[in-house]
Amino acid sequence: MKNRTAILIGSILIIMGAFSIIDAIFGINLWALVFPLMLIGLGFLILFRPKTLPGGTNFILRFVGETNKSHEWTVEPVEYWTFVGSIKLDFSEAVIPEGETSIVMNSFVNDLKIILPTEAGLKLTARGFVHDTKVKGYKEDHIFAPFEYATPDYLNQSRKINIQSLSFVSEVEINEHGS
Repeated sequence: MKNRTAILIGSILIIMGAFSIIDAIFGINLWALVFPLMLIGLGFLILFRPKTLPGGTNFILRFVGETNKSHEWTVEPVEYWTFVGSIKLDFSEAVIPEGETSIVMNSFVNDLKIILPTEAGLKLTARGFVHDTKVKGYKEDHIFAPFEYATPDYLNQSRKINIQSLSFVSEVEINEHGS
């Protein structure tokens, strides 16, 4: 979590510095333009959000929030929208339906922790500006590069979980049950 905070603060400082240089050199105040456009865009996105998942998909919208799915729970298609979020998905005791179940996460800053399923395949695609990933103890940092992970048996499983994450800054941790 400390590393994510450093990445977030560093990213914000870089953006603020770039906007200040543009203002000083060209006399263009980008804050006066970008901030209202971001608010308008976010409003339109919430109202007319694209259908990324099929009908009947749960839609969860939170400005700041924490989601913790553990013990015995049923995996269902869901789309999370958060500004700053922390999501823990423990699939070790989850009831996973036949076929592929999609979970989509859209956020500005996201902390995602996943405990792998024992009787299903899992695929994760994380896209964004900065990713701090840790898979079974192996750590990687990604800047402007997508992160992809799939269990070795994903294609052969009859029960599959497909997670797609889009974040400006994210920390992703994937572990096996009991580790």
